[in-house]
Amino acid sequence: MNSSLLLKVAIVLGAVIIGIISTYVFKLKKDNPAEEIAEEVIKQETGIDIDLSPESSEKSQPSEKKE
Repeated sequence: MNSSLLLKVAIVLGAVIIGIISTYVFKLKKDNPAEEIAEEVIKQETGIDIDLSPESSEKSQPSEKKE
């Protein structure tokens, strides 16, 4: 497998884990800075706009994947 793809997968997985842990384990408020940064990293790496706390009032809009 391509090493750059593995690096992207690791970055995205790390961002997802940090975002979820900051919200559900450390019980920080929804849309806290760590979660927002994790969401931005995921968006930059994959082009997918995701909300890691879907019950929040934040409205996500679909975005085009960057090539």
